[in-house]
Amino acid sequence: MPFKYSLETIPGTEKYEVKMLSENEQIPYRKFLYDTIANTVILLTNRFCKISHSGSIIDTTLVESMGLYNNGIVDKNGGYISEWIINNDTGFVKPEYIPSPQGESAFKAFDEDYHKAKYYMRPPGGYPIFKINGKWITYGLPFNTELNKYFATEECKKKYPLKPSNRFVSMQEIGPDFGVAPQKRDTSLLKSLGYAAVDKETEDWGITRHRYSAGFYNMELYLPGGDTLRFRHFGALGINLELFRVPKEYGGRDDVFFIAQDPNPLYPDLSTGGVYVIRPRYLPEDKPRRSGRLSALLQATGKNDHR
Repeated sequence: MPFKYSLETIPGTEKYEVKMLSENEQIPYRKFLYDTIANTVILLTNRFCKISHSGSIIDTTLVESMGLYNNGIVDKNGGYISEWIINNDTGFVKPEYIPSPQGESAFKAFDEDYHKAKYYMRPPGGYPIFKINGKWITYGLPFNTELNKYFATEECKKKYPLKPSNRFVSMQEIGPDFGVAPQKRDTSLLKSLGYAAVDKETEDWGITRHRYSAGFYNMELYLPGGDTLRFRHFGALGINLELFRVPKEYGGRDDVFFIAQDPNPLYPDLSTGGVYVIRPRYLPEDKPRRSGRLSALLQATGKNDHR
């Protein structure tokens, strides 16, 4: 029998509570990152969320066809720029078009613009975007053909990387690998106890038969202090559930967990998704955390790129 509660309905345990961070249980998550400069968790679903180490939402902004550059710039519809992650300004600015450099001086002009810029990025297949002297600019048409070809080369990407470099690292994945056999998984933290199928299909592919099923997994999360969180999770073609924590080197707590699960659109009445935090019921307020030498190094070198 499936456990009584799924994550969106479970009351928690004696010592731990469960809070939904996404707007509802039918929203999948797109990105889950840690901002090493602002020392916050960045969650991208149908909105951006800034989240504290203890799992409290600090600020949100709705997502409308938005992307995120590794330097913290939010890009809306491939043309509008926001510095919300950096300075909490939710406004969007459209970069001003300036004449594209032409002729033999085109490469030199681009090089000068790059080195003058505080921020630089280039959308895939698009024109470069700079922030120079507090102003966002980009090149207008007609664009220099040879310079445009150069942008697509590995040499250009290496010589002119994103500015500033990557401020994000991935959240620490701490759950078991559900892609391996149960007896080979590390189940010391999260364990699947059993499976109750609610739908089964068999397809005949000639010499082979393909069996498909969907149903509820009974899950147990073993929490510090001895509590066990028991919940059911609907899965089809596997357990589409991930367990995260803020990386330890950035002050991640042993007693605060983040679970992300994807909904299955084929079973909207049974499948639930959403992102949740599991944390002690009584937590002291988060202390402001300063950026350390490691985050400064990441900012300078551009490691762990996500875009």
